[in-house]
Amino acid sequence: MKEDTLIVTAGRSPEDNYGIVNPPVYHASTVLFPTVAELERSQQERLNNNTVYYGRYGTPTTFALEESIAEIENGYRTVATSSGMSSISISLLAFLSKGDHCLISDCTYYPTKKFAIEILSKFGVNIDFYDPNDLNGLKKKINTKTKVIFMESPASLTFEIEDISEIIKIAKKRKIITMIDNSWATPLYFSPINVGIDVSILAATKYISGHADTMLGLITVKNEKLFLKIKETAVNFGDCPGPQECYLSLRGLRTLSTRLERHRSSALKIARLLNNNDKVLNVLHPALPKNKNYKLWNKYFTGSTGLFSFVLEEKSKNKVYKMIDKLKLFKLCFSWGGYESLILPVFPKNERKIVKINYRGILLRIHVGLENVDDLKDDLFNSFNLK
Repeated sequence: MKEDTLIVTAGRSPEDNYGIVNPPVYHASTVLFPTVAELERSQQERLNNNTVYYGRYGTPTTFALEESIAEIENGYRTVATSSGMSSISISLLAFLSKGDHCLISDCTYYPTKKFAIEILSKFGVNIDFYDPNDLNGLKKKINTKTKVIFMESPASLTFEIEDISEIIKIAKKRKIITMIDNSWATPLYFSPINVGIDVSILAATKYISGHADTMLGLITVKNEKLFLKIKETAVNFGDCPGPQECYLSLRGLRTLSTRLERHRSSALKIARLLNNNDKVLNVLHPALPKNKNYKLWNKYFTGSTGLFSFVLEEKSKNKVYKMIDKLKLFKLCFSWGGYESLILPVFPKNERKIVKINYRGILLRIHVGLENVDDLKDDLFNSFNLK
């Protein structure tokens, strides 16, 4: 079955819900049991069998979403959490203890780094950052205490691509858990589990939900042992997504393929125009053949999405900010992945520990939404005087 079909059909059981197409929203905290025997059975199965035991462990709405994502990701099971960031923190906490060593890409989502520095370090976990384009540098940082390698590809803000299979080979030799934040590509354009990643993480707040109104995270793993570790950690931390959020993510999931194709084609059109403009120094879109990581992108990904960055020749923040203020369709915002187009000035140099950032101009991250691409092009190019 092709992925386009899977995202429409996975996790649906109309026969269990009076023939209703979409799984209903189950709002629940307390669950009643008819006998002590049933209660005890539920206690024994509460982690591994989608048993309706207590609201925090999940409801049929939660399970429908988790089953859908696990099937699409070709994973063993999925755990839904309350946000993308909670999925990251729960995944790391599940496998790291005092004295352990964790390697994190220096170009990953900044809140991931902040969590590692401020929370994991406080619990006695030793944190190191590595250059995503330097395999030898990564190898040198591994020691006998290294338990986790955390990737994000493409990288946050600057869109470097990691040689994921090579990192997995390095990790497997040393029995190190591999994790990746796959929010940019989604399982539609890259399948981490299929290439050997242990833990695949999605901020479902982004493309899975797709409508800028939901906070949700998803963690998919390749085997039962990993699943039980993560599920128990999520439960122990009291993290659980709301049923309405799960329902909205399921609804968004059904149109993921159609939406991503529009994001992909519109973003590429604008990226190519920017790439050929004299007032643009650099376009950081991994699917452009001129990109330094294009071969790696082509090796792993079957498509690109709507998020990328570009560097303006203009070095004055005030002038660039005035141009941003003129925009009508590109809205100023921190998020991405919804139907709307967004823009944000970013300064990765302030966040990096080892990767050098030498852009001479102002770096702007944009998310190309579902509006007409010509309208978006006119809005961007007129506001920034890119003629």
